[in-house]
Amino acid sequence: MQKQSAKGTIRCGTQFNYWGMRQRLQLGAVFLLVFVVFMPSMHYDLVYDDFHQLVINPRLTAWSYVPGYFTTNLWSHLPELPHYYRPVFLLWFRLLYVALGAPSSIWHLPSILAHVVTTACVFVLIRRLVADFKGAALAAALFAIHPINAEPVAWVSAAGEPLLTIFLVLSVFCYAQRRGPISLSSIVFAALAMFTKEAGIVAPALILAYEWTQSSLKNAVVAAQPYALPALLYIAFRTVALGSPMKVAGPISLAAMVLTCPRLLSLYARHLVWPVHLGLGYDVPVETAFWPLLLLLVVIAGLGWLLRGSSANIRFGAAWFAITLIPSLAIRYIDWHDYVHDRYLYLPFVGLALIAAVWFARIRFTRPRIVVAGALVLALCWGTRANLRVWQNNISLFSRAIETDPGNPDFRNDLAVAYINAHRESEAYPLLKQLIEIYPWYADGYYNMGYYYQQIGNSEEAKRYYLMSLSKQHY
Repeated sequence: MQKQSAKGTIRCGTQFNYWGMRQRLQLGAVFLLVFVVFMPSMHYDLVYDDFHQLVINPRLTAWSYVPGYFTTNLWSHLPELPHYYRPVFLLWFRLLYVALGAPSSIWHLPSILAHVVTTACVFVLIRRLVADFKGAALAAALFAIHPINAEPVAWVSAAGEPLLTIFLVLSVFCYAQRRGPISLSSIVFAALAMFTKEAGIVAPALILAYEWTQSSLKNAVVAAQPYALPALLYIAFRTVALGSPMKVAGPISLAAMVLTCPRLLSLYARHLVWPVHLGLGYDVPVETAFWPLLLLLVVIAGLGWLLRGSSANIRFGAAWFAITLIPSLAIRYIDWHDYVHDRYLYLPFVGLALIAAVWFARIRFTRPRIVVAGALVLALCWGTRANLRVWQNNISLFSRAIETDPGNPDFRNDLAVAYINAHRESEAYPLLKQLIEIYPWYADGYYNMGYYYQQIGNSEEAKRYYLMSLSKQHY
């Protein structure tokens, strides 16, 4: 009997090692797939804000600037640009500058690796919550290769999205793994999230939502209290740097912001379901009617009723999605003509991945289902590659931006500048002429028309348009 038991033990140990190795190989295949899908972006240009935020930013060139990251705004080297407070975000770029040298295409590699690390963190959190390898691996893969996440990986200046997501995911994971009432590592990761990007302030709400779905509201309130300290510290530092904890960025009233939420949510929902022809921005006008908000409230109430009988993980996934999406709906505090971006769905997608993991864990994968799953993976990879190509240079980026947001004069202006910089002046001129005709008050249009004439050697016309730009009110 003893000998037979020993053999049985050996057999079980062998099977355990086999499945452990098999799972590690499967997980490694997921990470390799993610890297391969996004690998083309390693050869892309630096685009859009990369020039102002990275290339000409002197604060990335020396360690002596680092203390100033915590006491000044993100764009302190260009005071005319919108004010944000993201010191850890700047520190990330300082580290890249030390490791890789001055900003160049190679800076895309850390963005890809950050996305791979984010995928690993999402897997670890979901595996901890769902306790199912298959469900967690498939959900992490869905998060990693969904086309909606092409922007925060392909655009170097969007690195704040994966960094923020890593810190918040690890904060919740460490809290779930804690052995006492408080997890210091969870609080530290929450603080890092807050100092990385504004949306990190939701960390206490995520802890509250997690504990509430696991136990009770009373326990949740107690659990969230320690996270108030880094939140207050962040607000204090932010106030010193910006002069106030929150700044209104445009002429959008609070009521208009609330009324526009249904439009924003509708667009984001469409892009999640059908992530085709994505761009830098989208034309979502401010809403004035009240009925879309009523309809949204009815939908939310219906979803809340459906979630009542759901598992704790599904409820927490829904709470994660809602909590982390709310900051992107506060368009009154975002650049008022540029407040819709797919990258705002990167962090909320973790909640959707958790919900998907619960469903994946319940599915028994037969051969037909494996074929369907494989086809879906190929479709997502193809869609991601297609949307990645938009980010390869400023010409392709702003050409698509004009298609998705034709009413934004900045994109038309930026495309014209991209053409001039590429020595394709003949393609820039009609864009600038049209820009001035449609938006006669838009000073940058006149300035860049002057730039156009300067490049083709007509100094008289260049001077005339430069003077005209000074007389116009800046957009």
